[in-house]
Amino acid sequence: MGKKKEVLVVLGAFILSVFSVAAVAGQVAPPAAQPVLNLGVITAGMDVRGVPVQSGEPVKLQISPRDKWFELKPGSEKEFTVKVRNKNEAMVSASPRIVVQPSGEYTLEKEWITIEPGSAELKSGEEREFTVKVRIPGDAEIGQYSTQIVFTNDTIPMPYPVPFPAYINSMRMSIHVWEPPKITIQPQYIRDRLEAGQSQEYEIQLENRGDKAIAINPEVDGEGSHCMGPGCPGEIPADWISIESPSKVDANSKATVRVAVNVPADAKGRYEASINLNMDDPSVERWNHEVRLSIEVWKQPTEPFREEFSVKSGENVKIVISANQYGYDKYSDVAGDNEEPAFDVTLRLAALDGGVLEPEAVKTVKTEHISLGSGFLPPRESASGGMYHVMSTQYCETYEVKNATGGVWSLEILPRNVERFEYTIEIGG
Repeated sequence: MGKKKEVLVVLGAFILSVFSVAAVAGQVAPPAAQPVLNLGVITAGMDVRGVPVQSGEPVKLQISPRDKWFELKPGSEKEFTVKVRNKNEAMVSASPRIVVQPSGEYTLEKEWITIEPGSAELKSGEEREFTVKVRIPGDAEIGQYSTQIVFTNDTIPMPYPVPFPAYINSMRMSIHVWEPPKITIQPQYIRDRLEAGQSQEYEIQLENRGDKAIAINPEVDGEGSHCMGPGCPGEIPADWISIESPSKVDANSKATVRVAVNVPADAKGRYEASINLNMDDPSVERWNHEVRLSIEVWKQPTEPFREEFSVKSGENVKIVISANQYGYDKYSDVAGDNEEPAFDVTLRLAALDGGVLEPEAVKTVKTEHISLGSGFLPPRESASGGMYHVMSTQYCETYEVKNATGGVWSLEILPRNVERFEYTIEIGG
């Protein structure tokens, strides 16, 4: 009698499961925008007899590695192993498949990847190895490809609609499809400091190391700066820039692209632009076709900076003024004497004879930081035969007034060839 009850219970469970499946099948399919229901919540695995086990929790497997990143050239392939361990008490069915998420600029094709075995039943505590083979076709586009290898349908339950399911038992894979670039660009970033009304020409050196000519068509990128906010640079107007360039770079040869910038007399501030070389070289990724141009526009002031300070009768006054120039602030690090920073200093006090004092600098200090490498220098300086390169220079001038007349003094500083400067006033001592 006990055996009959057991048969009836099993039969009843079977009938209930059939009706449950029929009920689910009869439901209207959810809209395309809604995520797929988590099937792993309904059936988490199978027990040791092969009977489905009902569970309210998704199955979680131990997968190693969880992330995989590597580089492959078009036409090449790679094979690696993924270890999957079942840490659940019940048997779990693992059926790995490729899930390509609709994100990223480049889309990986499922046919590029094969996984063996195609499925496996993992007993509690059992570990299996899956072999993943990646084959990149010869005509694949250079770029970054991402995908997932999903081993079960279990997902993280979400209380709201999501664009695509978040699979629990999966590993992320990222493939950088690349080729050694046939053409090199030097420099890819030009930074300079120009005075308003000044013109400057820049050279972009291209070298084609391939056996075929590569077409180029440089132009100013009209997308503008991606920076937003009050501290962001403005976009260099297209009419400031003119480009002189050949239409191609011959095989195993070099070419020069000349970019001229003419800054109007009324300009001021930071400006940026991109020069898109539009190279017909598939080995170079899209964003590497560009040369970024950044310029700081300044004006030589005609009115001095003024600051007032109080001095007691008989005190000594020391004023130290300094300014810095950096190698990467100028397109060329070769500066003439007329480009070095200098200061016209005036002290005013009504009690002085004539009211004006123009002190001479009692000490001038020039500090240079030297690099034995090229650092941030432009290509024509990097290519020079010299070993030592000036990376930055500090100019410092000291002025003194001994046994000063008491009162409120006015310090006036008129800088020359200076974008910014700093000063200290030391009273007493």
